[in-house]
Amino acid sequence: MRLLPRPSRLLGPVSPATAGGLLDLCALDPVAGVSLAGQLRRWPAWGSGDVVALGRAASPDGGAWTTGSLLPFGLAARPALGHAGASSAQVRALAEHARRRLTRNGSVYGPVEDVEPVWSELVGLGLAGREERWTQPVLVAPHLPGGLARAALDRRPAMRWAAAVLHAATGEEAPLVLPASVAMFHAELGYDPTACGGAYARHVSWLVGARRTYVVLDDGEGRAPLPGGPRRVAFKADVGALWQAPRGGVAQLTGVWTREDLRGQGLGSVALAAVVDAVRAEHVGPGGTVSLYVNDYNTAALGLYRGLGFERAGTYATILL
Repeated sequence: MRLLPRPSRLLGPVSPATAGGLLDLCALDPVAGVSLAGQLRRWPAWGSGDVVALGRAASPDGGAWTTGSLLPFGLAARPALGHAGASSAQVRALAEHARRRLTRNGSVYGPVEDVEPVWSELVGLGLAGREERWTQPVLVAPHLPGGLARAALDRRPAMRWAAAVLHAATGEEAPLVLPASVAMFHAELGYDPTACGGAYARHVSWLVGARRTYVVLDDGEGRAPLPGGPRRVAFKADVGALWQAPRGGVAQLTGVWTREDLRGQGLGSVALAAVVDAVRAEHVGPGGTVSLYVNDYNTAALGLYRGLGFERAGTYATILL
């Protein structure tokens, strides 16, 4: 299927076999590009038009995932990286293509400099957002001798049990993970994702099956669970995007959540530090990059991340539809 007349070279579909150019584009800034690159690497196949390149697929001026939600990358110029960005006509073509594919409760998200131009065009096409979050700091975890958890435990030794029991959730633990994931999602986005069908539950199951959901289970009272005793999810975090980029592995954490009755005790700090160490050990390598993004109004989370030594590496934006 040709999306636009061939002579325009504005926009064209990308298949898994021709995705190398988009991955090269993401590699210019792996921390910012991991969301799109992780999507391309996750799926072995997708429909024609689900992924598009602006310009030539082999050397794109920008690109995007365009099914349900819109995830653009490379639309803005990045002179320091030798990238000229997309033209206004290309951005307009992307908006026209994506407008037909965006769904209720979808989103437009990615680097703020890439979201802003295409969102402006989408607004011109009559699209309205439920909420606009324009300042979401992208933060990168530090590399510390002995690991991040060791440093966190120096400040919170009473939480040693949490670091000890943190692990990648197993399939039999999936029924415990889903309610915690729903609670996190509802607090973040304002609605129950399971009310829209089974897609969210399948996504949670996939993350668990891929060993990309990390949990701390407790006895329901903030203590390590006893064998055969009650267990609840006290903390969770997902590896939402993962990519073995040319210069090393990159992971983006999402869904970071501490059960409400345990907040403010240091559990989240120690558990997140242990997640960073585990993701480096199991997914991206000891020199790999572990990042996340957070809403600028979430002062508690920002304080936690800064206390662990996370440093800012950019800004994301998310438009909730």
